[in-house]
Amino acid sequence: MTYRVLIVDDEPLAQDVVETYITKIPELEVAGKCKNVIEAFNFLQKEKPDLILLDINMPEISGIDFLKNLSDKPRVVFTTAYAEYALEGFDLNVVDYLLKPFSFPRFLQAIQKFIAQRPTNIPISNQSPSTGEKTVFLKSNGKYIKIHLDELCFVQGLKDYVMVWTTTMKIIVYTKMKNLEAQLAPHSEFKRINKSYIVNSNFIEEVEGNFVKIIGQEITIGNTFRSEVSEKKKKNRLG
Repeated sequence: MTYRVLIVDDEPLAQDVVETYITKIPELEVAGKCKNVIEAFNFLQKEKPDLILLDINMPEISGIDFLKNLSDKPRVVFTTAYAEYALEGFDLNVVDYLLKPFSFPRFLQAIQKFIAQRPTNIPISNQSPSTGEKTVFLKSNGKYIKIHLDELCFVQGLKDYVMVWTTTMKIIVYTKMKNLEAQLAPHSEFKRINKSYIVNSNFIEEVEGNFVKIIGQEITIGNTFRSEVSEKKKKNRLG
């Protein structure tokens, strides 16, 4: 998926730097460039970009005041040379705050945070009416990988990404744990057994004390879920 980015900055050099950074990221494209918030407002009447890179300190109307007055607030990354604006910027629930001059790695970090927050980062799992096949597409290393849910063993949530373990592979997906949990919620076999793990209860090999074992991996289980997982495992054995 490609995300369209609007650049709003009164400095032509700053616009050029950001545009160069955007061209280095395959998932992004420049939707437009505006040198003040009046131009940006007019642009938003016609088009809806996925993300705005918004300078704060601009003539007449600041980026902060502009965002405050938008009824339909888009996702925004603030850019500015003044660190004192950071606190007020984050109060507006922006994606990130970039202090000029910022490097490409720092810009990339902000973009990864934006993509991780997008619900489209992980397409909704689906079931084929004809085959009953349950799948989910996960984005890893710039491409979408089709995962069969009956092969998905467990998911481990880390700081800014999740590790997905299947019967055949292990992949890293840059998203939030809660996003993936929402996609798996319709499927009762998937249980969030602690803060960092969602497991497919069909793959539980052992339940002992505070641990479950799945494909040879021991995972700590919370007290709330111990009885439920044990009962599920018992039913599987009887079946």
